[in-house]
Amino acid sequence: MEKIVVCGSCCHEAVLQRYKGCGAQIDFDVPCASLKIKYDYSAAFFMPDCVDDVLRAWVGNEHLRLCADENALFAEMDFFFGIPQPLEIERKFLIARPAESVLSALDFCDYADISQAYINDESGRYRVRRRGRNGAFVYIKTQKIRISEQRRIETENRISKSEYEAAIQGQKLLSKRRYLILSGGKYFELDVFPFWQDVALLEIELKDEKEPFEIPAFVNAIKEVSADKSYRNSVIAQKYGVAAE
Repeated sequence: MEKIVVCGSCCHEAVLQRYKGCGAQIDFDVPCASLKIKYDYSAAFFMPDCVDDVLRAWVGNEHLRLCADENALFAEMDFFFGIPQPLEIERKFLIARPAESVLSALDFCDYADISQAYINDESGRYRVRRRGRNGAFVYIKTQKIRISEQRRIETENRISKSEYEAAIQGQKLLSKRRYLILSGGKYFELDVFPFWQDVALLEIELKDEKEPFEIPAFVNAIKEVSADKSYRNSVIAQKYGVAAE
C-alpha cells in the first residue's frame, strides 16, 4: 500500500475522509529519521506551521509539496492521487552543470541515485526505476500517455526488487544522480548524468501549465527543452544507456 505523510496543522479526520477510497496509508507528523523512511513514503505534504528542521529532513522525498492552507493541501493531494485525472505537467531546462560543492551547500537539498530502463512488451510501453542510495532503495513502474509536450497522463506503482531486476534484463539502463531542491516554495529535480560533464537537466512538475515559478538563483539555464524530444529520458537512454546484466 502506498504511504503518504502530512506534516503540520490540519484536520486529520477531513483528510482521511476525503481520501479513504484512494488505497493509500496516510500518516501525520512522521519524523524522517532515516533514508528508508524518506523513500518508503511516496509523497510528503507540509503545512505552514511545520518547522524548518522537519521540512529539511524530508527534502529528497520523491514528491514533496508546501501547502499554504488546507484548501491548498487538498488541491495538492487531489493532484497527487490523480483526481480527477492522473496528470503530469512538466517543464524541463538544459542548464550548466553546477559544481557538486554548490549543490551540497544548499540548505534544502538532497539527492538520490536513479537507474531506469524503458520496456516495450505485450502490456505496452513503461519505465521501471530504482531510486535511493546507501542501500535504501524503492522500485517503481511508471506508464505515461503523452497529451502534449508538457502534459502526460501518468500512473505509478511500487514493484519489488525482483520484478525490477527481471524487467531490466537485456534493456539499456540509464543512470543519473537526482538532486531534489526546495527553492521559492517549489520543488525542483536536477539530474546529473555521468556522460555529461558540462550540462545537466532541471525539471519542475506543476499542477497547471500556467503555474508561476522562478528557477533557483544558482542555476545557469541555457534553454528550455520541454518540447525537445532529444532531451527525453527515453531518448537519452537509447543513446547513452548501458546494457543491463
